[in-house]
Amino acid sequence: MVGTKLKQEIDKYLNLPYMTNILRDGKVIKERVLGGKGNWKDIQKETQKIAKKEKVNLQKLTSKQLYNFQKKHKIGIDCSGLVCQLLNFYFKTKLNPRRTSADMLTSTPLSQKIENFQDIKPGDLIRQKNGHHVLFIVEKNGTKISYIDSSFWGRGVKYGQADLTDPSFDNQGVYRLLLFN
Repeated sequence: MVGTKLKQEIDKYLNLPYMTNILRDGKVIKERVLGGKGNWKDIQKETQKIAKKEKVNLQKLTSKQLYNFQKKHKIGIDCSGLVCQLLNFYFKTKLNPRRTSADMLTSTPLSQKIENFQDIKPGDLIRQKNGHHVLFIVEKNGTKISYIDSSFWGRGVKYGQADLTDPSFDNQGVYRLLLFN
């Protein structure tokens, strides 16, 4: 399991909406707040700024109402933004979330595929959807993992569990950033 400090950092991202810029032909056609790449502090500041402008008392909102408020205002984080923020926090890297994609995080020259299940550890990444999605491994026990990700289908930032040997689990490889080898 990852350390207490990383767990506390992850908890600050939990339940944020999934949000990403809308691209066409590699160009942003609809910019989202912080491009779906901000850290939790910046996301919190933007949420407070909009709430103040609209005279919304965030303290009185339920977690579901807060989620819906952020989603309505295009505030959230995408999978690679979340992974970059966690890698920067946990490993003190200097990855630029606004210039990093799920595909880049799970491809050479940035990372290397891990072939042996025994070598997988917290902080490793799972490639999914042909490089369009990435999971951050939080814990490993044999072939079972716990992970954190942000997805549209999962309704934002959530923990998940999977067995890496389960054929129904979309596992297109486990990767480690070369900075950590």
